[in-house]
Amino acid sequence: MTRTDPVPAISRITTLAGLEAIIGRPSPLVLMKELTELDDACRRMLALAPLAGFGYRDAGGRPRTTVIGGEPGFAVVESPTRLAFACEAAPSGPVALACEAGVSGAISFVFLVPGVGETLRVNGSVAERSPGRLVVAVSQTYVHCARAILRSRLWDPVAPAAPVTAVGDGPLSGAGVPGFLAATPFAVVSSWDADGGADTSPRGDPPGFVRVLDGHTLVIPDRRGNKRADTSRNLLADDRISAAMLVPGRGEVLHVSGTAVVTDDPDLLGGSALGGVAPRTALVVTVERAEVAHNPAVTAANVWTRTGNSTDPTAGAELMALTARQLGAKKPALRWVARGLAVFARPMRRIMDAVYRRALRKEGYDAR
Repeated sequence: MTRTDPVPAISRITTLAGLEAIIGRPSPLVLMKELTELDDACRRMLALAPLAGFGYRDAGGRPRTTVIGGEPGFAVVESPTRLAFACEAAPSGPVALACEAGVSGAISFVFLVPGVGETLRVNGSVAERSPGRLVVAVSQTYVHCARAILRSRLWDPVAPAAPVTAVGDGPLSGAGVPGFLAATPFAVVSSWDADGGADTSPRGDPPGFVRVLDGHTLVIPDRRGNKRADTSRNLLADDRISAAMLVPGRGEVLHVSGTAVVTDDPDLLGGSALGGVAPRTALVVTVERAEVAHNPAVTAANVWTRTGNSTDPTAGAELMALTARQLGAKKPALRWVARGLAVFARPMRRIMDAVYRRALRKEGYDAR
């Protein structure tokens, strides 16, 4: 039996004004990173990315999130506003993707680059579908800040989690689900706005950050970030949600879908505190479906063997230079500043990493 109302006694955020009163609004600099086409920074990230979180709705309109890819450059740029990739499993080839035949309408992606903190988010819709191929019409793209990756330490191998016991009956007590949740440090979460537009966002924290309240209910904390809060904003209009969760070193993915509300309930948030610092909001998800499944793309990408424990300084500096160029393109008054950032990309990369680490320490995270 699926419960239709998640934890009815909690305090909920139901308006955009109420949400912004708690988290604030994104800065103009953050909004300037938002583009309507794939520029040089996006193209470079796509060339390096072997994996992406992929959010869509199936033929029945149900939210779904999975992980696609298999090798760097699996997503091919056909034009500044068109992206294409293979969409059937290819057991004999290097790229293994899972796309249902019913995928249509709005879709969204988070592209992951091994050893690099930043991710690339791409939103759009299905422009064309043929046997073995899907073409995306790109409507929005931007490079996302590195906090989720750094918090999760996604590119580091992790020790196996201790065995856990399922909490109550329901989808979250299914085969392998409790243990996977206890071990996962990273998730991609998909949501939809009032106009049906899709968004897939990264979430990262120490393993086990997605808390299980009972067999039907999860809590996903929303830590401090760039204040875009795309998922929370979307949930105010459409409560359907889905997620795909990863455990470093494993070839399986945990797929979760259901409905969610945004909360600022202090008792609930206190359970997700780190170093005495609680998140300002969280998502409370009523889970209708939870399943651990082997993912051929994750297995083929083999990202943890490739990256080891290190961050790629060359790719990080290159990305810094390319994203700095975006500022000059969007706002001519910042062109000289952007050129300076590009010229000094390597030292600026180190400075940015130090700033991220310092901010994370203040939030109760390990200094690493």
